[in-house]
Amino acid sequence: MKQPASEDRWRPLTERLYESPYNAKSYLDRADLYQELGFPDLAAGDAYKALLLTDEATDESGEYHEVAHDALMYSKDEDVALETHAKSLASKCYRLLTSCLRACGCLKSAFSFCERGLAVDPDHEYLEKQKAAIIYQYGNLRNASFDPAELSDQGSVRRELYPWNVHEPDRFSPTSLAFLNAELRKVAPKCSVLAVDLPLLTEDSALISAKVTIKQLGIFANEEIAPGDTVLHETSILTANNRLHDPLCDACSSELPAISSLESIYACPECDDTVFCSEQCLSVALSTYHPAICGKDVDAIGKDTDPKEAANALYLLLLGRVMALSETQDLHPLELKETKYIWGDFIHPNSKYVHSSTASDYTIAHHLPFSFTCNILSPLHILEKMDIDIYANLERYDFWILNTLYAKFRGTASARLSTRDGRPEVCAVHPMWCLANHSCAPNVRWEWGGEIKFWARAGDEVVRWGPEKDTGIGGIWKGGIRKGQEVLNHYCDPDLDVRGRREWAVGALGGMCMCERCLWEAERSKSLRIG
Repeated sequence: MKQPASEDRWRPLTERLYESPYNAKSYLDRADLYQELGFPDLAAGDAYKALLLTDEATDESGEYHEVAHDALMYSKDEDVALETHAKSLASKCYRLLTSCLRACGCLKSAFSFCERGLAVDPDHEYLEKQKAAIIYQYGNLRNASFDPAELSDQGSVRRELYPWNVHEPDRFSPTSLAFLNAELRKVAPKCSVLAVDLPLLTEDSALISAKVTIKQLGIFANEEIAPGDTVLHETSILTANNRLHDPLCDACSSELPAISSLESIYACPECDDTVFCSEQCLSVALSTYHPAICGKDVDAIGKDTDPKEAANALYLLLLGRVMALSETQDLHPLELKETKYIWGDFIHPNSKYVHSSTASDYTIAHHLPFSFTCNILSPLHILEKMDIDIYANLERYDFWILNTLYAKFRGTASARLSTRDGRPEVCAVHPMWCLANHSCAPNVRWEWGGEIKFWARAGDEVVRWGPEKDTGIGGIWKGGIRKGQEVLNHYCDPDLDVRGRREWAVGALGGMCMCERCLWEAERSKSLRIG
C-alpha cells in the first residue's frame, strides 16, 4: 500500500496537539513521525517538550501541573500507575533526544541527555550504546582522552520548505509582485522587482555547460542610474544587537546621541530603561513590537555571549524580535511583511525548490546551522519571558516555524562588526535590500548603520575582472547602472580570490557561486594549473 504524503500524516498528529497541547504522548507520537521523515531536529524539539510535560505532570509545584497531569492520565492505560506511565514516556524522551541530537551533530547536548536518562534508568541499554558511540566518535575525531566539555554542540539540519507550510507565498504571482513593488517604490523609486533566472549553484560541469537555472526575484533599474547615485535607502524594524549595555536604539540599533544630548533620547513611557534614537523609532516600536516585551525580563537573553557564539546570538535575537512583532500585531510570524517574502534557500524536491545541486538529495543536504540551545532551549525561554504559553501557542511557534525563520535570516541578514573586537554585534533584515541578488562583481556598494543604503559604484569602486580589467576606469568600468540592468549586491568581500568567495558561498548559499566573474576566474585558474 502506498504511504500517505508526509503532510497528510503530519496534519492529524498536529491537530491532536492543537486540541490537547499538554499531552506528552502526542508530542512523542509526532516526534516518531519526524524522525521517520528525516527531521531529527524537529523530533528533538517535540521530545524535549514531552520531557518537560512529564516533569510537570509529576511535580505539583509546576506551572502546568494540573493540565499536564490530566493529559497524562488520559493517555495511559487504566491498569498503569501514573508514575510508571510518566517514567516510561520520559525514558522514550531521553532516547529520542540523545539519538536525534546526535544525528544533528549536537554531541554535547546528546551526551548530556544520555547521562540524564541513565541517571533515571541506569539499565537503559539503548542509552548505554549511544553513550559508548559518542565517546567512540569523539576519540576518532580527537584521538584524545574523552572530555564531555570538548564535544561539539553545533550541528546542521535540512533547510526545508516544509510540505505543510501554507504560509510561504507564490513570490512570482501578480499579487506578490504588486505588493513587493509597492514596498520597493518607498525605498528605491528608480527600481522594480522582477522575476529572473539564476544559475544553479553547482560544481557539476555538465550542469554548468547546460546552463541550468532556477527562478528567483531580483531588483532592476527602471531608468539610468548615474555613478554615485543612491539606489536604495531602507530602514528596518527587524534588528538585533548582542551588547547588553551599549548605547544603541532599541528599534533600529543605531548609535544613541551622547549623554550630553539626553533631550534627543526617547524612552518608553512604561519601561524607561528601553530607549530610542528618535520619536519616530519610539512610535514605530510601540505600534509594531515593543508592547509584547514591555516590562518583560528579556533584555539579557542572547547578550554579551562568548565571541564564538556572537553570530548565533544575533540570529536568536532576530527570532525574538519576530516573536514580539507577531504578538503585538497578532499575526503569524511567517505572515509578517518583514518575513513573508524572504527566500530562505529552502530545499523541497517535491516542489523543485532546490537552491543548489548539492541540495537535490534531501536525505543528506544539511545546510541550516542548528544547536539545541539556539533552536530549542532559548526560543522557549524567550516565549516564557514574554508570558506566552509554550504549549498552547503551537500554531505560531512550532519548531518548524522557528527553523523556517532561521533559514530566512541566514544569508539575508546584514551585520555590523564591533570596532573593539571585530565580532558581529548588530544585525538586521532589510526585506527589500535582500531581494538584490549576489554577484562577485557588484554594481552597487552598501553601508549599514540603523538603515541600509545602496549607491551605484563609480570609478575605482567598480570591481574589474576578466581580460579587460586593466583597461582603466572608463568604458565598461565607469560605473552606474543602465536602464533594465539588474542591481547586483555583494554578500561577501569581492576582493577575496575565487576560491575564498566560493568557500563562503557554499556555507551561506548552499552551493558554489556561479556568477560570471567566478566562472571566468575559476576557468582561468584551471587553465593556469594545467599549463
